[in-house]
Amino acid sequence: MLFYSSGAFALVYQVVWTRMMIHVFGSTALAVGTVLAAFMCGLAGGAWVFGKAADKSRNCFRLYALLEIGVALTACLSHLLLSNFGPANLALYQWFGSSAVIYGVFRFVLAFVLVMVPTLFMGGTLPVLTRFLARQQTSIGVKLSTLYSVNTFGAVSGVLLTGFLLIGKFGIHVPVYIALAGNLLIGGLAWLISRSLQESAQASPPAVDIPVAVSKPETNPPGIGTIRLVVLGLGISGFTSFAYEIYWTRSLVFILGNSTYAFTTMLSAFLTGIALGGYLVRFTLNYFRDHCALFGWIQVLLGICSALALPFLFTFGDPQSLTQFVAKGQGQALNLILTRFVPAFGVMLVPALLIGATFPLVGHIRARNPRTLGSAVGRVYAVNTLGNVLGALLPGLVLLNWLGIQKGILAMAVLNVTIGFIILFLRLMPAGRHPAWRFALPVLVVLAVFSMRGAPTDFQFSPSSQVGYYQTLYYREGPLATTKVTRSPVTQIKDMSIDGIIIGGNGPIEFKQFLLAHLPKLLIGDVSTELSVGLGSGILAGESALHPEVERITSVEIEPSVIEGARLFDEENHYLLENPKSVVVQDDIGNFLRTTDGLYQVITADEKTAEDFASNGFSYSLEYYELLRRHLAPGGIVAQWVPTELRPRRFQMVLKTFSRSFPHMQLWYFPPAFQNGPGSAILIGSNERVLIDEGLINRRFSESPAAFRSLKRYGLTSAASVLPHFVADERIIVDAVESASLNSLVYPRFEFSLPWEVAGDEDSGRPTNLELIFELKRLAHPEYLAELERGAGDLKKIRASIAAQDRYLLAYQKYLEGVSLQEMYQMFDQALSMAPWNDSLRAQIYAQYTHVAFMGRSASDRINMMKRAQSLYQQ
Repeated sequence: MLFYSSGAFALVYQVVWTRMMIHVFGSTALAVGTVLAAFMCGLAGGAWVFGKAADKSRNCFRLYALLEIGVALTACLSHLLLSNFGPANLALYQWFGSSAVIYGVFRFVLAFVLVMVPTLFMGGTLPVLTRFLARQQTSIGVKLSTLYSVNTFGAVSGVLLTGFLLIGKFGIHVPVYIALAGNLLIGGLAWLISRSLQESAQASPPAVDIPVAVSKPETNPPGIGTIRLVVLGLGISGFTSFAYEIYWTRSLVFILGNSTYAFTTMLSAFLTGIALGGYLVRFTLNYFRDHCALFGWIQVLLGICSALALPFLFTFGDPQSLTQFVAKGQGQALNLILTRFVPAFGVMLVPALLIGATFPLVGHIRARNPRTLGSAVGRVYAVNTLGNVLGALLPGLVLLNWLGIQKGILAMAVLNVTIGFIILFLRLMPAGRHPAWRFALPVLVVLAVFSMRGAPTDFQFSPSSQVGYYQTLYYREGPLATTKVTRSPVTQIKDMSIDGIIIGGNGPIEFKQFLLAHLPKLLIGDVSTELSVGLGSGILAGESALHPEVERITSVEIEPSVIEGARLFDEENHYLLENPKSVVVQDDIGNFLRTTDGLYQVITADEKTAEDFASNGFSYSLEYYELLRRHLAPGGIVAQWVPTELRPRRFQMVLKTFSRSFPHMQLWYFPPAFQNGPGSAILIGSNERVLIDEGLINRRFSESPAAFRSLKRYGLTSAASVLPHFVADERIIVDAVESASLNSLVYPRFEFSLPWEVAGDEDSGRPTNLELIFELKRLAHPEYLAELERGAGDLKKIRASIAAQDRYLLAYQKYLEGVSLQEMYQMFDQALSMAPWNDSLRAQIYAQYTHVAFMGRSASDRINMMKRAQSLYQQ
């Protein structure tokens, strides 16, 4: 029970510290790999050092108690340092940022030092406990497999509790404090037990070393060379196991999504398989006389099963069916978890079982001398963990770019099969023959990896394959995400997607890109410098660059494959990548904002479309908004798009967090127009109050008609068509969302909403959010109209447009709630009759009619709607 809890607490540290470091270092592949590699290196070093110490210790259980206490004390210090790590990282960048290599090396060293000491103690616990339990005349493989599986099952519990409960409920600090207290408690209990064991030992006859028993005598005991080769094979297996986890996770995001909960369930499924394999291997030791050959067979099976895992899953259902299966589980908290576990287990279970069996088996093979048992287990654990380090670094930094997901899986499978066959060949061949095979492994590994470059990848399960009527124009599995550009031969709509989520294109999503590009130009006079968070298809930045007032626009994009894919939208983004005004920076936006001091008049933040996208938690946080605010030039504004499909708790959370971050804010809302895309809520944040100037809006439209050309088809051509979309400012919003939660990096409530909260809000998103928007508009009208009245424009026309827009919003809300089509017709007609000149309103109604024409309840409804849509279009 003590070691089970220790495994759970270790994963609490890993999950929390990884998040903290990534928020400081950024979410680049190098940063993610650095954090994980530093953690694993500490474990390897601890196993090596304390394994030797265990062989010299007279009371291994007391040593274990000291290790647990050491984990608690050093983890406390590391956590305090990590909580204040930002200035140190900034100083490193200022000193060495001009050289990415030097900066990367120093950053790795600093991360390694911060987690090294506590992870050294963590890594030492397994060999020390193994040495303690080896006093009994039992097979070392049985003891080691029991300890390994118990600790790994504890890790599963730690991942689930941290990911699904602790962080969402208490933030990132409390889980660490719970783990600290837990390690202290384990250490205290182990210390008390060690004292009673010592007293018992003093009252008993002197202990003698008992040989490590094996279940059955081996007819052909392995030589030292074979044992070393098996240990090397374990290192290779450790490398491939982490690589498999990365590849499978990258593949499963197309089905399970890339939310934090999806990652948590995939990691838990992987660890569960390893724990089961670590436990079940103990039952095979009695049935195999040659344990080295058993390791070889496991490696061969691991390679075969890993290569076939994804195709096997999709023989029982296509990706779309599996995605629908997962979507059905969103309504209840338990289903939310289980529906993600099922596909993850379908891919990972059998290979993870085999991966879990390897370490206890090799520990059993290597631990021949009872006097050096602790150091032997420590070395085996260190080799396995160092393989994990390479598996954490190489896929993101090299292999994904070079081989991709499918070829990468095949390459790892070839590595496993190759080492397995070499060991089997050595064990089955007569002794002393063909010694050259001992040196064949490096050659075969190199040949196998290079052969993958020519392997076919057009598998049926591949996300790169053509789906339905869409043609794949571009597909690349980048270091952090898979980028795909598709086109419909019928409509010629092109979309860019990241891990299956559409982030840009010239389809329904283009409206929000146009709004983010052009709305800021209608609100402030100086728009000379602009920062675009994310490049995507480049349409947003390309539209901004059309304005003659914009002198320089900087786009920050973390994924290099997105930059390549943007070239397929050259016509739509007006050849942005060749525009001298445009600068594209490849970096994590958090790292960019922390390490640069540029000021911008306009900052546009185009977040991911899907609300569960894992990175959105940072993009809606207090710290992120504070970074944006610090980079605003005097009189500048931040414009952030927020999907109205967010669950109501999250939508209100974003409004409150934004309002707490900026002294002044505005909320604008634009319903879908022409195509039934997502409704667009635009948040405007500033350090000074932004006055809505009707004269400036009309002047900008008249002076730069070419720049605003994309808005013309949506009816947004004058102040009278734009101003009705204003909802409210901070004077109304702050009080309206006072009861909502704040989202921050310390309390990441957006990303870690509790499962029952996520499930309960699933179907109430857009209607409830529209109700809030409508109420905010109603409360803001008196002051808004009074301020407009002080202008010199046509107030009567603007008042009529605002009233008509409000009538439309009410009708749209009723439509989402399922009102009869006849009542919807009447309300839409009433809205249009109140402002018949308002082309923006006409476009919105047209969007709803065309949507019903394609998705109507009956054939007559669809025909009727199509006629109404055609009539509006002709007008």
